[in-house]
Amino acid sequence: MASTETLPIDEHERLATLLSLELMDTPPEERFDRLCRLAQDILGAPISYVSLIDDDRQWFKASCGIDGLAEIPRSSSICDTTLKQNKPLVLLDTTLDPAFRENPHVVGAPFIRFYLGHPLRVKGHNVGTLCTMDFQPRTQLDEKQLAHMDALARIAETELLLKDTLDTQHQLLLHRAELEEKNNFVRRVLGRYVTDDVAAHVLAAPEELHLGGERREVTILMSDLRGFTSMSDRSAPETVVNILNHYLHHMVEVALKWNGTIDEIIGDALLIIFGAPLEQADHALRAASCAVEMQVRMKDVNASLAQEGLPSISCGIGLNTGEVVVGNIGSVKRMKYSVVGSPVNLAARVESLTIGGQILSSETTVAALAERADITGKLRVNMKGFDRPITIYEVGGVDGVKCPDYI
Repeated sequence: MASTETLPIDEHERLATLLSLELMDTPPEERFDRLCRLAQDILGAPISYVSLIDDDRQWFKASCGIDGLAEIPRSSSICDTTLKQNKPLVLLDTTLDPAFRENPHVVGAPFIRFYLGHPLRVKGHNVGTLCTMDFQPRTQLDEKQLAHMDALARIAETELLLKDTLDTQHQLLLHRAELEEKNNFVRRVLGRYVTDDVAAHVLAAPEELHLGGERREVTILMSDLRGFTSMSDRSAPETVVNILNHYLHHMVEVALKWNGTIDEIIGDALLIIFGAPLEQADHALRAASCAVEMQVRMKDVNASLAQEGLPSISCGIGLNTGEVVVGNIGSVKRMKYSVVGSPVNLAARVESLTIGGQILSSETTVAALAERADITGKLRVNMKGFDRPITIYEVGGVDGVKCPDYI
């Protein structure tokens, strides 16, 4: 006699799950037909099918050996018993089992003598069966056959959920597209201030976007236009903005080329950080190379200004290397990635000593550059906030690239 250990079934929930699959009364599909053929081969049985069972009928989604039969009443189906189990129902000889020997499909066509049914469970409910039947009884089933059929049933369950899987995949793709669109927007905004690499780093590690900072050695570049304040007082606001736009277009382009982070643009002044938020072992070299190229690029700036009949301009650049606190400063509602520390103040004071076309550097930056910088002069100056005179160096070029005044 077959074991018929039954499960408690919430029929309302079971039917809702079945309907959610949207498979009832749908056309044949090769993916289910294939499972039936495999079941026939595993057991050498003439009949196999994948069925779904609603409130009053058993409907065959796919079948082999029962051509032309689309459904039968649930009340007469052996599979109704299988549906209520948590394991396969095995009937080696249906005529020897009191529960099934009077079943109309046993005593009448197709005269079933052997039956193996696996409940198909999805979303926590049995919704159908994978079955094989024979017109001859069996004496036994070996473990290998049962294992293969159990694996086939699990595949059938996966196939039943394919629509849900595809729907979920579609939703994930939509979500991914929306997220990518937002990330692209953030990347475009960040790209105005940092390189694509830095923007990608921020997007890949959003947990770092919190208030607070860390100590980091960086090189700070500060630049300013010489005589720009007095020129602004004499010029129309539209002219001032036009000149600044020409200037900043080229300077920002150079800064991003050398992977600098543009921390501040205040009027004609630029504060650029090298070595944060992404660590750069060669931050001093990058900063110095950027400074030289900025001075070289001033030729292009003035050429474009001349084409519009605007006056030429010149900038001074200061460099300093030191340990600062870098991080997000502000409030939860409005924060800004910035640097804090005396090295920033020193960079500003070094820059204030420059004349147009000049690059001045602190001793720490020059030391980091070693032999790669062309030092064309030095001076010792007293600076506010420092106990003793500071040595300032004039940088005429880096790695063979020279500033215009030294070509």
